[in-house]
Amino acid sequence: MSIQNCLARLVQANRISQKAADDALALHEGIQGRLYPSMGPASADAAGALEAARVMMQAAQERKLMAAKQAIRQSEIANRMELHPKGKSTGLMSALVRDNWEGGAATKDAINIESHAESVTKKLLGIMNGTMDKYRSTMAGLRQDTESIWNVVDEIYGVDSGDADAKAAAAAFSATAKYAVDRVKREGKPLSVLEDWRLPQSWDAKQVKNIGERTFINDLMTEYEGGNLKVMDKAGHGEAPKAAVPGIIANAFNDITIGKGQGSGAGGFSNQLRVFRFENPDTYKRLMQKYGVGSGGLFNTMMGHVQAMAKEIAFVEVLGPNYQQNFDKLLQAARDDFAQKGNAGKLVDWTTMNNPVSVQRSFDALSGRLGAAQSDLIAGIGGGMRNLMTASRLGSATISALPGDSMTAILASNYNNVPAAAVLSRLVTDLTTNRKGAEELARQLNLTAATVLDTAIGTKRFDDEVIGQGITGRLADGLMRVTGINTWTEGLKRAFSMEFMGMIARQTENKFEDLDPVFRGFLDRYGFSASDWDKLRVSPHIEAEGAKFFDVNGVEDQRLADRLMSAIIDERHFAVVEPDARIRGKMALGMQRGTILGEAVRSATQFKSFPMTFMMTHLMRGLTQGSMSNRAYRTTQLLITMTIAGAVTSQMQSIIAGRDPQNMADPKFWMQSFIRGGGGGMLADFVYSSTTRGKEGITQYLAGPAPGALIAGAGDLAQTIAGNGELKGKTLADHIKAWTPGSSLWYTKAATDRLIFDNIQAMIDPNYRQSFNRYEKRMKKDFGQTFWWAPGDGLPQRAPDLGRAVGDR
Repeated sequence: MSIQNCLARLVQANRISQKAADDALALHEGIQGRLYPSMGPASADAAGALEAARVMMQAAQERKLMAAKQAIRQSEIANRMELHPKGKSTGLMSALVRDNWEGGAATKDAINIESHAESVTKKLLGIMNGTMDKYRSTMAGLRQDTESIWNVVDEIYGVDSGDADAKAAAAAFSATAKYAVDRVKREGKPLSVLEDWRLPQSWDAKQVKNIGERTFINDLMTEYEGGNLKVMDKAGHGEAPKAAVPGIIANAFNDITIGKGQGSGAGGFSNQLRVFRFENPDTYKRLMQKYGVGSGGLFNTMMGHVQAMAKEIAFVEVLGPNYQQNFDKLLQAARDDFAQKGNAGKLVDWTTMNNPVSVQRSFDALSGRLGAAQSDLIAGIGGGMRNLMTASRLGSATISALPGDSMTAILASNYNNVPAAAVLSRLVTDLTTNRKGAEELARQLNLTAATVLDTAIGTKRFDDEVIGQGITGRLADGLMRVTGINTWTEGLKRAFSMEFMGMIARQTENKFEDLDPVFRGFLDRYGFSASDWDKLRVSPHIEAEGAKFFDVNGVEDQRLADRLMSAIIDERHFAVVEPDARIRGKMALGMQRGTILGEAVRSATQFKSFPMTFMMTHLMRGLTQGSMSNRAYRTTQLLITMTIAGAVTSQMQSIIAGRDPQNMADPKFWMQSFIRGGGGGMLADFVYSSTTRGKEGITQYLAGPAPGALIAGAGDLAQTIAGNGELKGKTLADHIKAWTPGSSLWYTKAATDRLIFDNIQAMIDPNYRQSFNRYEKRMKKDFGQTFWWAPGDGLPQRAPDLGRAVGDR
C-alpha cells in the first residue's frame, strides 16, 4: 500500500487530520527525492515513509512541548501581573523592561526581556571567546578585514581554508549557534528539523530590487539546477517539489523587496530566512556578495545574527514560544484591569509609563516593529537628517558623560553597597593599563562589552540616533567612535558589573539571614528567596587580579542564573543611564519608521530621551522607595549630586568652546546646572537668555535639531531676501556649521570654530569683525562670559581664566 493511500485511510478513520496527512505526504516526497540518487524507487519510498514517520512523531512531541511551555510562561506572567502591587499593566511591563516600581519582592520574579536579551547576548559572545575580534573594524570604522573573513564561511562548511584564525572563528560561531538553537528548542520553540543553521542569510532589499526579478530568479535557478542550492518548503516539510521552485523563488523576491517578515518579532530563528539552503561555501559567497551583505558586511551580519538569536531566546524564555500570542492575551487582561481603575490610578500609570498603551509601545520597540520602515524613501530622508545632526552635534557628548556618569555610578554603587571608589578605580585601570586583562575576565564573567558588535552605538545610549549603515549612518557612527564615548560607556558598565560580581562573591560566605542588609535589599527587590540564595552561594568563584568574582556560569539552575544576571543589568542601568524600550517606544509615540508622522516625531524627540530616562530611574527610585525620610534624603542627594555634575559639564563645555568659565556665584548658574544635570542640555541656556548660545529659540529646540535647523534656515533666508544685510555672512556660516559632521568634536571644537567657521564667515561677510564683536558682547551680556580664544583670532591670546569661575575679574 502506498503512503498516500495509507494516509487517506487514517484520515477517513479520524485517526489524523487532513492537514497532518498533507504535511506527512509533503515531507515524505521531499525526503524520497533526496534518496533517489542512491536507492531505487521502492527502497526510497520505504525509507522515506519511515523517515517521515519519525519526523512527524518528533514534530508532534515538539508541539506538545510548545503547548506546555506556552502555558507555563503565560501562567508565570499572569501570576506576576496579579501579584504586582501597582496592577496588571505594571506587572506585564515588568516582564518587558526594568520594573520602575521595583515590585519584585511582591511578584517573586523580576526577569525582563530587555535585560535578559543583553545577558544572553553576552553569554553567546562569551562562547565565541573573542575569535571574531580580528574581523572588527578599527580606526573609527575606516579599516576592516573584509577579505579573510570569507575563509570563515569555508571553514563552517568544512572546507579547509588553511587559515587558523578562520578555523577558530568558524568553530566558535558554530558552537554558539548550536547552543542558541538547543536553548530555544528546550523552551518549546518549533524549529524545522531540516533547517540549516550554519550561517545567517541577509538579503539586501535595495540590492535585490536594483538587480531585478528576472536576474534574481535566473541566478538562483542556475544554482538550484547545478545542485548548489536547495529550496525548502517554509512550513518545514523538506525540499520543495521541483515544479514549485520557480514560484517559491519569485515569492522570495517579493518578500525580500517589500521587507516581509521584518519587524514582526525578534527574528533570530525565523523560517522566513531559511527558504534557501546553500550546499557549499562558494554558493553562499556568490549569492550573498551579489544580493546580500556585499564584500564587506559579513561580520556585521554574523554578529547581528548573534544578537537576534539572543533576543529571540529572551522573548521565548520570558513570554513563551509563541510570545506574540501570549502577549496579546496578557495585554488584554492588563487593559481590563486598567479600565477598572479610578482616575488617580490611571494617572499614576500614565505618569510612570505603565499604562497599556506604553506596554504595547514597549513590546513593539523590543520586537523591532517600530524599527521596520514603511517607506525606505521617507525613512532614508528622516534618518539621514538625524544622522547628520548626530555627527555634527554630539561630538562633545563625552564631556557630558564624564561627570554625569561618574555621579550616577557613585549613586548606584552606594545604593547597592558596592565600593564606588573601586568601580572608578577599575574603570581607569581597565581603560589604560589592563585593557587585555579586563576583556579576558569580562568574557569569563559573561560581561563581554557590546563594542565587539562593531558599532559605536553598541550601547543603547544613542541607539536611536544613528540609523542604518548608509553613508550618513556610517559617518555618524564613525564620528561617535572618535569622541571616545563608547569606550567610556562600555568601560564604566563593565567596571560596575565586575565590582558587583565581586560584592556577590564576598556575600556568599553568609547565610540568607546573615547577609548585609543592603545586599539583602537587592535580593528582595528582585524576588530572590532564601532557598534561591542557597543555590546561588554554592556556585564556585573565579579568582583573578587578587580578587574573587561570582561566576554565574557555575549556577546549576539556569533560570536562577538568568534572573540574577537580569537583576545585575537592571542595577547597572542606574550606573549608566540609557533609554530602554519603554522610553524608546514613548519617544516614537508608537509610530513606525518610514511614515511622515513617525519620522517627524523621531526628529522632534532626538537627543531628548535622557531626561525621561533619568526620571524613570534615579528620580523615581528616590521618590518611591523606602521610608519618607529615606526618600527625602536620597532625592536631595540625587539632586545635589546631579547639579554638581551639571556644573562641571557647563564649565567644561565653555572651555572647549573657547570661553572662560561662568561665574559660579551667580544663582542663575546653579539653576542652569540643575537643568543640565538632569539631562536638559541646551534647555539650560534659556535660564540666561531667550535663545541658546547657538542662537536657537524655544521653537527650534522643541521642534528637534534637524527640523529646528530647517526652520531657522527658512526664517533667515526670508529675512535675507527681505533685505536684512546683517544676516548674510554670519547666518551662512552658522548654518554650515550646524550640518557639518565633526564640528562639535570636543578636543577640536575651539580650533574648528576659530580656524574654519570664523574664516568661512570672514570670506563671505565684509562686516565680519563687527559680527564677531556683537557675538562677544552678547555672550558677555546674556551669559556673563568672556573668551580665552576670541572669535576671529587665529590663535588663542591666553589660557582660560579659571578664576572667573569664582568671580575673579
